[in-house]
Amino acid sequence: MIVRNEERFLEGCLESIKDVVDEIVIVDTGSTDRSKEIAARYGARVFDFPWSDDFAAARNESLEKCRGEWILYIDADERLRPAGRGEVRRILSDRRNAAYTVRFHPIGGYTAYKEYRIFMNDPRVRFESAIHETMLNTLLAAAEEDGLGIGDCPLAIDHIGYDGDLMHKHRRNLPLLIKQIERNPARMYLRWQLGVAQKGLGDVEGAEKTWTEAIEMTRGKKDASHDDSHAYYEMICLVNERGGDPSGLLDEALCLFPDNYLLIWTRALMLTRSGRFEEAVKLLKGLVSVDPETLVEGPLSYNSAIFGELSYGPLADCLFKLGEYGESERYYSLASGCDPGSVEYQTKLKFVGALLNKSRTGNE
Repeated sequence: MIVRNEERFLEGCLESIKDVVDEIVIVDTGSTDRSKEIAARYGARVFDFPWSDDFAAARNESLEKCRGEWILYIDADERLRPAGRGEVRRILSDRRNAAYTVRFHPIGGYTAYKEYRIFMNDPRVRFESAIHETMLNTLLAAAEEDGLGIGDCPLAIDHIGYDGDLMHKHRRNLPLLIKQIERNPARMYLRWQLGVAQKGLGDVEGAEKTWTEAIEMTRGKKDASHDDSHAYYEMICLVNERGGDPSGLLDEALCLFPDNYLLIWTRALMLTRSGRFEEAVKLLKGLVSVDPETLVEGPLSYNSAIFGELSYGPLADCLFKLGEYGESERYYSLASGCDPGSVEYQTKLKFVGALLNKSRTGNE
């Protein structure tokens, strides 16, 4: 772990891992609170490391101090879900794998996704990137060299932290992102995050330029990755906000990422607005059939609401327009249940109910 002023979260994290791990290594980058004291109570080995505006450097310092055969990395505002030591040892006994993904549950109503959090203690595996650090490139290279795979394990981590002061975060991240992009211009995730920081600080034109550059670079690739989809979605939203027509950009994005649920949901809303109700119904029914509690889509996380409340209303509207009043009533009821204070859904539910009652009365 790397830690700085995490007394609010640290104890809960250490409590969640203490019965599963053999040692706890913490690199402290300048805490002035009780973080070190809390770590000491759990028998952690704590090392000071001067902060140098480089998350990867701090992570790598922690890896240098690890003595175990396997490494789990975790942050203070995360919690390992209960798991037995025996179960963990059984999983790690499979010598065919160099690393394992865990099921990561973000805070705030987003679906779980896979994160590479457990890997062999290998000097070839090190973090890269001063911000939004990752060890995936070095991990995959080492695994390929040794002829090993990457496994999925049933362990799960909950993120319970908070974003805090977003303006402060954006101001901190902006220069780090610019510097890191100069070092690694091909990593689209960094360009997406730079645009987010720019827009968050009020520089919408800068964000547009950043995301447009990312899209142009993606067009030149042979194989697009999940990270390349974010800039497309941000630009689609930006065009929408300005009252423009992003349909061409959305078509392009869906050709590259046909299984991206967020893009599919966006397409469904655009079809609804353009009166193409049958096409919209097909997409929206597909979305509401997904169980966000069990969905784990690789490295992507989605707002769970697109599989429920954000799709129920548009689906009900489309069905109503198609004269499917029975189904429409069902989805208006579901939408109203998600948002009991919505006058719109209550009114529509009563109206379609009245139409159905009238139809039933007329048929008697």
